[in-house]
Amino acid sequence: MSDYYAYLDSQVNDLLNIDIGFNNLLGSSLYCLDSHILNCFFDRYYLIKKFQNITLSLFNASLLNEFDPEVASLVINELPDHMAYNYHRRLAESNIQTHKTPFYFRTDQVADGKIIEIQCPGSAWGLYEQLHHFFTDHGSSFGKITNFSRRLSENFASSLTKRLGKEAAIHHLLDNASIPYCVRFFIQKTRRQHVRYFGYDRDVTPYNCNFIRGHAFAGLWSDNFASRRISAWTRGLLEYDLPPSILFDEKISIVFPFWEKTMKYFGDDIREMFPYTQLITPEGFYLEDGSRMTISQFCRLSQKQRNYFVKYAGSDLDLNWGSKGVHFLGMYSRVKCEELFRALLEGYNLRKYWIIQKAHPITDKMGYFTRDKKLVEANLHTKFSGFYGPDGLMGILVMLRPFSKVHGSINTVLTVCK
Repeated sequence: MSDYYAYLDSQVNDLLNIDIGFNNLLGSSLYCLDSHILNCFFDRYYLIKKFQNITLSLFNASLLNEFDPEVASLVINELPDHMAYNYHRRLAESNIQTHKTPFYFRTDQVADGKIIEIQCPGSAWGLYEQLHHFFTDHGSSFGKITNFSRRLSENFASSLTKRLGKEAAIHHLLDNASIPYCVRFFIQKTRRQHVRYFGYDRDVTPYNCNFIRGHAFAGLWSDNFASRRISAWTRGLLEYDLPPSILFDEKISIVFPFWEKTMKYFGDDIREMFPYTQLITPEGFYLEDGSRMTISQFCRLSQKQRNYFVKYAGSDLDLNWGSKGVHFLGMYSRVKCEELFRALLEGYNLRKYWIIQKAHPITDKMGYFTRDKKLVEANLHTKFSGFYGPDGLMGILVMLRPFSKVHGSINTVLTVCK
């Protein structure tokens, strides 16, 4: 077992000449996902794109005063002036922006298939690549990966070349990457698949890059070639992975399939993908049974009845990064719940919006190895991260933790779907 961690450490350290290694815990087996849920992961790519396109159409129509202005207001929220209405209106007026949705993205899902978040591109691409390599090389001990035989780096390289119609020359902006070494690892793995990058390959310059990757809308603006590149993008001369629009960098869009002003534009098939989600307002919010609940009434519910997450839904990087702006109300006392809502509502008039989302807590009994050669079994909360590209689903990373907020922090148990 100690050899397992030595292998994982050396994968990263030797390739990048660093001393970080593998910071998580290794699951003791591949994860065998229920066949129906696995099929949902594959089938939902087209529904996700449909959701993104409908949301983009509503947002653009709102910006152009062809639809309710509150849609644009909810999305633009706290942006500084130079990134706000005038900029997004110009994008809405450009023909190319009409259909631009993310190329590569990661979904976070729970075991029943509900999508709790969509991030473009999302973190942990390098982690999946690393674990896929590990489990492939140790197949005699862990079994064979059957549903995702190709590595993520291979799928990324082939699908990007196919979509661009030419060789990719990438500038990957790392400023806002939550796990920078993980991104650098993935960059090096895709370079072995003949993908070229600015800063790594001799003939790639800032002026001939045709694909820009970034981890936050604000980060795209901090690029010192931003104005030139965004202008080229609107003319169809290059592509952005995360389009330079705030729409795809916030959680607020998950409200729209459930919100009374926009829900009729989304079918039940799209609504079924997500947990029930509502905007928190000073007047309260609707529960999934259609009843109106004030904040005071909700806080008086028992902890068991408050089986919901509250999540920051805006553009402030200090809150929407990782799991910082996420609270599980089923663990809060009435007093603490009231304190939290008071703090959230103080920001409402400043357009700092929060959403409330039905929780789907599901635990798994999972084994994992410790670095001191112990095999531990425990009941852990599970989250599945689906990695998608232009050709659909490319792999599923499984994260498990003893806490209801599951994310890729140190000592999270990791494995991949079989």
